[in-house]
Parts: sequence; C-alpha cells; structure tokens
Amino acid sequence: MSRLSSFSPSRAFITAPARELGVADHPVLQALPLEARERIEATGRLQRAQSFGRALAEHELHFVLNGAVGLFPGAGDICVSLVPAGAVQGWDRALWPTSPGPVAIPLVETLLFSTPAASILDTLGRDWLTRLVMLQAQQRLRGLEAEACCNASHAVLDRLAKWIVRLHEGSAGAPLHITQAQFGQMLGVQRTSVNVAAARLQALGLVRFGRGRVRILDLEGLRAASCCVAPAASLADRAAPVRAPETKSFLQAPESPLRRIA
Repeated sequence: MSRLSSFSPSRAFITAPARELGVADHPVLQALPLEARERIEATGRLQRAQSFGRALAEHELHFVLNGAVGLFPGAGDICVSLVPAGAVQGWDRALWPTSPGPVAIPLVETLLFSTPAASILDTLGRDWLTRLVMLQAQQRLRGLEAEACCNASHAVLDRLAKWIVRLHEGSAGAPLHITQAQFGQMLGVQRTSVNVAAARLQALGLVRFGRGRVRILDLEGLRAASCCVAPAASLADRAAPVRAPETKSFLQAPESPLRRIA
C-alpha cells in the first residue's frame, strides 16, 4: 500500500481561476486509488452553480473546485457549516442514500464536479467508507458545536466579517456576489441587523457593499474584526494523512489509521 501524505491543495489550485480547473486537479481525487479516480471521472460531470441557487443533488458526491457550499439543517435558514474549495460533500450518500441530511446550497458562484455517490461504493468498499463517514461525523459535530457557540455569543458584525472572510478564501479571492438579505439567511438574523453590521464594516474601511456585490478593501482588518476564522487549511480540512484502500486488507492494517478525507 502506498501512503498518501496529504490532501492539501497546492497554492496554484487555491488561486487558479475557475475556468482553468478540472476534477483531476482536486486534491481529494488525486489521493484516491486509480480505480476510484477513473470511475469518478467517467461517471461525473462539471457544473457551475449560482449563488444561492438550487440545492445540490443529495444522491451525488460533489468535489468543490472553486467557490463554497453551505450546509443548512432541515428547513432551517441558518448556515451551520462550510464546504470550501478543495473539499467534498456527500460521502455519506454512498452508504445511506435515503438518510436525512443537511441541505447543501452554493453560497457564491461555485464550480463542482458531481458524480453519483453510489458509483464509488464498489471501488472504495463499504467498510472503508463507513469508517470515513464515522470519522467525518466526529469532526463535523465538533464544528457544529463551535458554530453554535459562535452564533450564541458573538455579535452580528463579528459573524458577518467571519463569513465574508470564509467566502473570500473559498472563492480564491474572486468577487463575492451575495446580497445582505442572503447574509441574513446564512446568519439566521433579520436583514436590518445585517444592514447595521455592514454599514459599520464599511465605515471602518474594511469592505464595500453595493448591488449584491461585496468588495474587500482590507482583508487583514476584516480578519481582525471577525470571530472564529480558522486558517484556510483548516477550513478546507486539507492536511489529513491517510492510507488509501488499495486492497481489502486495508481495514486490518492497525499501523494505518484512517483519517478524514474532506
């Protein structure tokens, strides 16, 4: 078995214009066994999703190439988690296609490579995927706990600044086309509260809002004004050493604990 040292995307991947990216560039795909990569590329398709457009198909695995996807639980409006460029949404759908899960909605214009989630089950194996999803669930739970604490204890201004930074990083610095009403939906607050916070950020010279577009004027200042902003590598969960399931004995290899892919 060959050891896969990291899922960290190169700087070229993070900063590349969306038109130059293909699924072969995605760090998670590159880390999978050849058979799985070939199956995914053969059964999938590129798609460009608009900001706050249609929810992503639940029965598919989505490799995020550029942009950012938000996870919204049930019928709730608040965004509880981010799937940024370099990460994957939908591993659990390969195991439990009918199980309830969060609604995945693009937060900005997002380039995805989507493939039927069931197509990877045969190549990666049910046991391997089960361990992957279980470990991913543990990490997601910790993220939800942190996000719940943030929503309960931090001001709207701090949270708005945090999400602008997150979306900026996920979009590789591309212009953000998102309205204050949509920010209100993400944060679970009234638009008037977002308007007040946005006006304050503008007065500080950090950002400029206009006609559904957000322009960052001072990224470091915006970081300082925000709460809970993790480094880009943490947001994408991009540095997890693993060993790929090249043989059926993978699960019996005690010296090679599986860690989360995305």
